[in-house]
Amino acid sequence: MGREPSGAGAATLVSPEGWAAMLAPGQAPARTLDGGALRHFRDTAPVIDQPPLDHHYLALHLGGAKQVHRNGEGPQREAVVAVGSITMVPAGAGFRWQTRGPIDYAHLYIAPQRLARTVRDTFDRDPARVEPLADVGRDDPLLAALMTALLDPALDGHSDGRLARESWFEALLVRLVQSGSTLGSATPRARNALTPRTLTRLKTYIEAHLAQPVTLEDLAAVAGLSRFHLCRAFRDSTGLPPHAYLTRQRLALARRLLRTTPLAISEVARACGFASPNQFATSFRKHVGVTPSAFRRDD
Repeated sequence: MGREPSGAGAATLVSPEGWAAMLAPGQAPARTLDGGALRHFRDTAPVIDQPPLDHHYLALHLGGAKQVHRNGEGPQREAVVAVGSITMVPAGAGFRWQTRGPIDYAHLYIAPQRLARTVRDTFDRDPARVEPLADVGRDDPLLAALMTALLDPALDGHSDGRLARESWFEALLVRLVQSGSTLGSATPRARNALTPRTLTRLKTYIEAHLAQPVTLEDLAAVAGLSRFHLCRAFRDSTGLPPHAYLTRQRLALARRLLRTTPLAISEVARACGFASPNQFATSFRKHVGVTPSAFRRDD
């Protein structure tokens, strides 16, 4: 995370956007994260020369088993990789990749400073001494599940989708440092669970911001914790991750407004922080069992 990429000066590094334009011009835009980005690729060339990037990236292998040959920095690697396996490429490493089999994969790009923040805040270690390790076709069901969750298109238009993605991204980074870096067997520093005062402060903040976007960074700042520890302590204290608690509180407010006010459904949706009446109706029916209009009629 803190080393100078071997064989590549900073001026030669390529951004994820530049790499995507070289790899698959015209494919779908990236889903952005705080310090990261996601892209899904299909049917790219079977032989590609990947330049050194200014981001780390994880590849999630999709579509079917395939044979992958990697040549470049370090020893050559050849492996049969299964669906759901993970390949890790540290920033600054360039490779030639040859694939035989279905070409379908997703890339998660991670800014080195973002991973460094997780190393510092969660593990209390010097980021300059902890580096991600290159790998091809590693079996890590937890990393694969978290990356699959990040790719879920249902989150794209959901009012709490951003908070959910941020939470899963933080959990993914923690897992990556634990299982795929030079951290070794070091354990995270101990943190206390949320105190009653901190939990009250968080709940008050959420209630006051139900009509606006709420980010994991916002909640971590209110609690005075790292994002990872905020997610873990919040779940331990409430039984729910932050994004699920936020959705529950928004829907509780929606039920009150539907019962006690003549506001139009679109106005209720807006007051409760939903991006559109359709999104509000979908979420309401999923959690309450009826549409907002039916709930109001039956009250």
